[in-house]
Amino acid sequence: MLALEGFRGSATIETSAVWPVLQFIVGVVTFAIVWRGQDRLRLVPVLLLVLGFQLGWVALHLALGVASDFDSRVIYAQQGNQLLHGSYPSSEYPPGAVLLFAFEALVSGGSGEGVRVAHAFAMVPFQVAIAAGIWLLRTPHSRWFAALAGLWPLDAFFVEFKYDPAPAAALVVGLLLALRGRWGLAGAAFGIGAALKLTPGLAALALALWLVASRRPRDAARLALSFAAVFAAFNVVFVAIWPGRVAHAYTAQAARGVTGESLYYVPLKLLGRAALPPNQPIWSGALVPHSADAAAVAVQVACVLAALAAAVLVRGRLEAAVALAATVPVVFLLTSRVFSPQYLVLFVAAWAAAASLLVVGRREQALLALVVGGATLANVLVYPTVTPTYWWVASGAMFVLAFAATLWIVVRAVAPTPA
Repeated sequence: MLALEGFRGSATIETSAVWPVLQFIVGVVTFAIVWRGQDRLRLVPVLLLVLGFQLGWVALHLALGVASDFDSRVIYAQQGNQLLHGSYPSSEYPPGAVLLFAFEALVSGGSGEGVRVAHAFAMVPFQVAIAAGIWLLRTPHSRWFAALAGLWPLDAFFVEFKYDPAPAAALVVGLLLALRGRWGLAGAAFGIGAALKLTPGLAALALALWLVASRRPRDAARLALSFAAVFAAFNVVFVAIWPGRVAHAYTAQAARGVTGESLYYVPLKLLGRAALPPNQPIWSGALVPHSADAAAVAVQVACVLAALAAAVLVRGRLEAAVALAATVPVVFLLTSRVFSPQYLVLFVAAWAAAASLLVVGRREQALLALVVGGATLANVLVYPTVTPTYWWVASGAMFVLAFAATLWIVVRAVAPTPA
């Protein structure tokens, strides 16, 4: 994988699609071989491989002089430095993320390139934690899914340049603690995740509703109170001093319309009702009918409510509830009118954790993993590869595969096949 990444060269965006396709093929062959002997996997060697691969990926990019993605070099550096200098930035990220950026600016000296390097290395432990958390679910299939989540190469670009591994790790740890009945600690983990990026809080909400439906109000209270306490701990000081700027993190995205990368752009484009402004990147706001924004919100709300209702429906079945809790953040982000390819980092972690709890047989395990891998391949063909002219075809394929994986988990949880 690292050799193929080396051949790709130092460009970051709009590179050849050959390299991710080859990485996908090599990944499929490799994990097919490991799939046959997955009972021989051991935790420490797998985690060392995850650590080595992620460190090797970063080191290779630094050696090649690969240009940084804009966020880690500019946005994270600016916001981290601003907090270090005594002012809260007008950020689209919650306070937990801004604190993370400040830490990276502190240890790196604060320059854009320094923060880029510090950020890349800071994300590696979170990726290791994701693999460890999935492994420790200790189901017949969790070992292989842990290796897949930690080593799958088509997520590595986003692990290096985005901060999504941090909330994804918090989500997985929260799911693990919930499975073991440690509801107070689970709420704390989800609270940390929500302080970094709001979506892990939806998993906490799903589990709280499940506990109430399962007539376990005390456990629901433990989960909710610990979540609220930890989330408040990250926010209260900043809210007291800079309430408007902190609120900006929770309102900025709501002001945006349908973007080119979102689910809604593809069908509207096929109907001739959507286009990107001339010479604008794919993440820009799209030219769509005015009603599209309201319709997108309605679809998102309906899908999230359906996922939460599914969690209530499986009352009394802990593994199914934990798996469904993993999917609620995925549903929320998939149906958002402001989508970003970096979300696949959390998606893969959530899918792997949920599938570890629900898969019936190794063939089903392999088929689901192939769907997940196909979604990640289509995703990198949208960004950073940005396939010319027909990138939206890859985007449509990604959404189809992502919804297929998510719907499979929901159906399997609600209506499980007898062993």
